[in-house]
Amino acid sequence: MATSSSLKEFSRERPVTRSLTAANRTQKSAPTVSEPMSLAPMSNGPLRARSSSTTASSDTWSSPAPSRGFSCDEKTEDELYPQRQAALADLHELPTVDGACLQELSRDVASDRRIDAFLSKSSLYDSEKRLWVDILQGGSSLKTALIKIVKTIVEELGHSKGVRDVMDTSNIELPHIDDPTQTSKPDIAIKTSGPSFSIPRGTETIGFSNTASVFDVRCNVAVRDRHIDQLAVYNRQIIFHQLNRLFARSLLITETRVRLVHCDRSGGYKTDWLNIHENPATLVRLILGLSSPREAVLGLDTSVQWTIKNGVKVAGTITTLDPCRKRVKYQLAMGEPYFVARSVRGRGTVCWVAKDKAGKRILLKDSWRVDAQVPEYTFLEQARGIKGCCDGRMQTKTLRPGNFNFDAPDFYNRTMCRVSMECYGAPLHEFTSQRQAAIAWRCDSRYEGIEPKSGILHGDVSIDNILLGEDGADEGHRGLLIGEMAVSTGGGVTAETTTDNRMGTYLYFSISVLRSGSGEELLLPAPHDYLDDLESFFWILCHLLYGYDGIKHPVPDAFSAESMLGQFEVPERVHATTRKQVYLGSEGPKEYPPPLFWSAACVELCEAFRVYFYPLSSAKGKSRQRPDGGSIRQDLYKNAHRHYVDIVALFDAALEKLARPDGEAPRRDWFTWSPPATGAPSSLDKDLLVPGTPLT
Repeated sequence: MATSSSLKEFSRERPVTRSLTAANRTQKSAPTVSEPMSLAPMSNGPLRARSSSTTASSDTWSSPAPSRGFSCDEKTEDELYPQRQAALADLHELPTVDGACLQELSRDVASDRRIDAFLSKSSLYDSEKRLWVDILQGGSSLKTALIKIVKTIVEELGHSKGVRDVMDTSNIELPHIDDPTQTSKPDIAIKTSGPSFSIPRGTETIGFSNTASVFDVRCNVAVRDRHIDQLAVYNRQIIFHQLNRLFARSLLITETRVRLVHCDRSGGYKTDWLNIHENPATLVRLILGLSSPREAVLGLDTSVQWTIKNGVKVAGTITTLDPCRKRVKYQLAMGEPYFVARSVRGRGTVCWVAKDKAGKRILLKDSWRVDAQVPEYTFLEQARGIKGCCDGRMQTKTLRPGNFNFDAPDFYNRTMCRVSMECYGAPLHEFTSQRQAAIAWRCDSRYEGIEPKSGILHGDVSIDNILLGEDGADEGHRGLLIGEMAVSTGGGVTAETTTDNRMGTYLYFSISVLRSGSGEELLLPAPHDYLDDLESFFWILCHLLYGYDGIKHPVPDAFSAESMLGQFEVPERVHATTRKQVYLGSEGPKEYPPPLFWSAACVELCEAFRVYFYPLSSAKGKSRQRPDGGSIRQDLYKNAHRHYVDIVALFDAALEKLARPDGEAPRRDWFTWSPPATGAPSSLDKDLLVPGTPLT
């Protein structure tokens, strides 16, 4: 979960909980069984494309094709390149399916009889010549002709009077939610109103928050691959702006042909071209399906509905199953924060806060798991005795056409699940005191499957997956670790699979996980184990110390290329690993002091954690360089519970200092604390405590 916001607003600036490098990183290696890779970048900085212009130009700059009424603005097209790169990095390559599948799409939106009657009487289509009369001229009139066709179809067959409006948006900038400086200008948009849509903030009356679907228009001679890729940009923004979106579709239309791009949590697909003159009924159905007044047809989850007043969502409900498997409706807590993952392909996590009839706060978490994953609520029950109910809702394979290749190596079917559980507080990065943050960390590790004896490995420990407990909560309920990557170890301390190619943010990866997968053939594989999860907690602590210089006040340049956190997240895994190992092995906060806001107790905790954990990390690294590495790890695992207890004790000592009257007082200068003289863990063989050669 990458951001938090208000259900009332449904949009605000993403808190600096991770860098744009992490948010946009391209991770091209094959995904693991437990979680396909989901997201990734193009550059180390924010993408600054100004708008998705509808001008056409050639992909071969030396030989631009004639535009027939569309200007060739190469500069604008080049500015849009990062948008398309980010979209395709998220969705992965969109496979192409035969355009014949479009004939089966939206079959139930209108009967054959009604469509045939419309085509027979309409002056727009000549049934004898089998062509749409006005659009063969192409050029600048093509868009005008298509807008007329779309409007007529929607008005006469759509049953959507007053709730669907066909708009020319080629000169209207629709802001992107992840970076408002980026905008898109699709040629045609279906402006919509209803219980899932709200007007955009600002001066415009249309944006991705109240758009059902979009169409782009091109002449045949000007069409390039990038134009179909641009539809993926639009689809992503529709999904990002509409939190109850299950999928999004858009069209690219020429004077003779049409293509469709579909995006969902398994990625998506694009169709081949289909002739619109020979298949007029198919074009009608596509337009009706993408402008339907029925929100489920558009791709929206109708179990989440809002009350709209003056275009703004003022109240809402969410329907799910109670523990007795009966339908129950909760009122959305509109002023409460929610969590949403800013990627399409992947888990697509959205957390809703609601209230039952008694006013008790409920957390409902929507996410999409691959077939190999066990539902999250089973691990919650195993680890903490938390009772939850899992409501399986939809599978992405049902959204694919019949001629889709389900055996493709990059396709992973995902099932949407809604887990209902007791509601916890805000995410960790919204801590209100240093002691609260430390308590949440300590409670998460103590009760939520980080303890080796729990038989669970979390596998995705990050700052966004830690929720603060409610005020005044009992011990053990002052924090909650959430996530969908957990695996059962069968009572052991390792997963059955190795750590190859894990998805997620490099900042929280252990050194061993970072140095796994392709390009690491010289290192022996190692299973994901409790040490990887524990090390992730160390990097979360570093994120807090270097990423924040006050309560809810992120350091503005915390993830710059020169910063500590930025260096931990460089796209090259070898470089990120080397930087992490140097910090963990020798530097620590004594060499790179955190902001003065942090008390001596917190900085000492970081140093104590570093000194304790480095030998463990080094020993695991050494085990991957030696044929007898398995026995080295087994020696480590014998003391797994001791390692866990020792680290929790470090936090207990810090909490005791933070509870003192001036325990959270900011340091006066960089050197008003002394690194603790923490010895090496006595439970390890001394030979394993010798720092190994850095994995470079």
